[in-house]
Amino acid sequence: MPAIPLTPCARGITNLTGDTAQHRLGYIPAIDGLRAVAVLSVIAYHLRPGLLPGGFTGVDIFFAISGFVVTGSMIGQRFATLPAMLSHFYARRLVRIMPALLAMLLVTILANQMLIPEAWLSRAVPQTARFAFFGLSNIILATDTDGYFGVQAGFNPFTHTWSLGVEEQFYLFFPLLLFWHQKLDSARLDAGRAVRLIGWVGVASFALCGVLTWIEQKYAFYLIVGRFWELGLGMILCLTVPCWRPALAQWRWLAWAGLATVAIALAIPDGGNFPFPLALVPVLGTVALTAGVVASPGTPIARLLASHAPVAIGRLSYSLYLWHWPVFTLFRWTVGLDSGVYQLAALALAFVLATLSYFLVERPFRRRAKASARPSKRVVARMTAGTLVCAALGFVMLLEAQALSISVTRDHATWYADADRPLNPRLTHCTIEAARGSSGGGDVERWTPSGCQAPFRVFAIGDSHNTAYLPNYRQLAAELGVPVASYFHPGCPFLRLIQPMDVNHRCAAFYRAFYDNLRAQGRPGDVVFLPGLRLTRLVNQFGHDAAHDTPVDNSLPPAAVAEAQATLARLQAAGFRVVIEAPKPLFPAPPFRCVDWYDRANPICAGGFTIPRDRVLTMRRHVMATMTDLARQYLALRVWDPLPVLCPADPCRAFDPVGRPLFFDGDHLSGHGNDLAYPAMRDAILAARR
Repeated sequence: MPAIPLTPCARGITNLTGDTAQHRLGYIPAIDGLRAVAVLSVIAYHLRPGLLPGGFTGVDIFFAISGFVVTGSMIGQRFATLPAMLSHFYARRLVRIMPALLAMLLVTILANQMLIPEAWLSRAVPQTARFAFFGLSNIILATDTDGYFGVQAGFNPFTHTWSLGVEEQFYLFFPLLLFWHQKLDSARLDAGRAVRLIGWVGVASFALCGVLTWIEQKYAFYLIVGRFWELGLGMILCLTVPCWRPALAQWRWLAWAGLATVAIALAIPDGGNFPFPLALVPVLGTVALTAGVVASPGTPIARLLASHAPVAIGRLSYSLYLWHWPVFTLFRWTVGLDSGVYQLAALALAFVLATLSYFLVERPFRRRAKASARPSKRVVARMTAGTLVCAALGFVMLLEAQALSISVTRDHATWYADADRPLNPRLTHCTIEAARGSSGGGDVERWTPSGCQAPFRVFAIGDSHNTAYLPNYRQLAAELGVPVASYFHPGCPFLRLIQPMDVNHRCAAFYRAFYDNLRAQGRPGDVVFLPGLRLTRLVNQFGHDAAHDTPVDNSLPPAAVAEAQATLARLQAAGFRVVIEAPKPLFPAPPFRCVDWYDRANPICAGGFTIPRDRVLTMRRHVMATMTDLARQYLALRVWDPLPVLCPADPCRAFDPVGRPLFFDGDHLSGHGNDLAYPAMRDAILAARR
């Protein structure tokens, strides 16, 4: 094997920002071909993960390519001042990224507001969209969602903008590194120090990526601090071209090795070891493949990647990346993305929109910028102003959900169990003051009557099945003058009975804080209300789980029963009265996902909106028997059964006879369902006081 000539590196790469023919790379068609590999991998994974289990690593391929290409675009440029470099760099980047991104964001926001109902499943959509205008959506996704591989990400049409956020944040300090690099060159110092600096920052980023993957995987996945090393390797590869290109021209096997490594990465399924250390596989493969095609453009792989079809797809790759995900997500929300026919239709639509975006938005802006004689500062100012105008328009659309929606669920008062839902004027006798706070990592909502005071208080606690009764808590305070405090933490049910409360350790602080508040604010005779889902649900908002396809007898583990006995004994000894909610009907399809003409064909809707009453009674027999026994043991306990109100006849129905929903999804009450259940709930709380 021939030795690598060290002359350029040994001398120090003294003119990397100078106009040297040796280092300037120019356009490399095979790089566009590699972009095609990256974007098609991502699309295949998003369309059907089983096709390419590691296809999501196409983004890592993009990162390494971006570090290489963006660095190459600046080599050979000389700037007298840092502002001159910044304006030149950001003018190019803004023209390259923003027009197509802004077009996608505005169209997708409009489609989202028209078609997608507000729900837990779409909770992060508005925030992600807002921050995507400014390259910050990755931060929102890291801090306020269930992660890239979670269910919410798959229904958020803006999830894919996280990678643009990483790149845009990289661009904030990229010019500074090159300017420092140029200052070194002008002083005739060893410019290799710039490479070493990027290397050390990259090592720190890789180490931090490992720590974050272990502590909180989504931080490592979404944040620039855990991803810089991928772009940094691309930078180093570009900055050191004079060191390796002459020798690697003879290493014709290198591109094959890189391609094989990339193929391995695309075959590795997602898991807990990503991005550390598994992201090394696609990144190192991309670095090797890039070096191979740059050093030996005549190899079969380089010629294949530089052929017409890969290059055409590569040039389209940015628009394809922008548009494929919103299309797939909107299909998932509406007709579904399960059948081959719909998958092909979604794929075709994504390619059509990407092509239109490329020829009508992306390419015209880039050509106009190249032909323009305007100073870079003016281009930056205009692009920034355009971004702000588009962001303002997007923000307005996000605020006007009800006005833009064509969904039946736009009737907010009927569908949503919101805390500020209008009160029933016939049952409102008191003025109430609302307050919101936090407790033990959860949320607290309080309603305090003014001018009329009942001799007791109500404390409610639970997960989302507690917040599903917020309108009734507010109505209770307004009608009876009862101060009500509702304690909520997602995923923290209270006395669910079909599983112990201690299975989720993150709820322990929330439960302790609730007991502390009871001791501090409660008095003997106050009522503790315990709503909850005490059956195994039939369907989630996002679809069916394998567990839902097998019969579940909802038998109660002894540990959960013992826990209930200890809890009730504790509350009774303190003088509290307890009302526990018996299981409500469950439904095999979520009404809010299936009520509109454009989503009724979705596979999630196949189960329908009815369930035999006998099936509900069978499902809950163990829970009801245990509740009856507990009520005999603890005189402070009263069981409230909403079934007679919500299911007066066979079969149980999710809609009333005039078409109003009783349930929002498969197991949470709607706003109208609250109205129907309120009298029985109020009477149960009053009866507990007797």
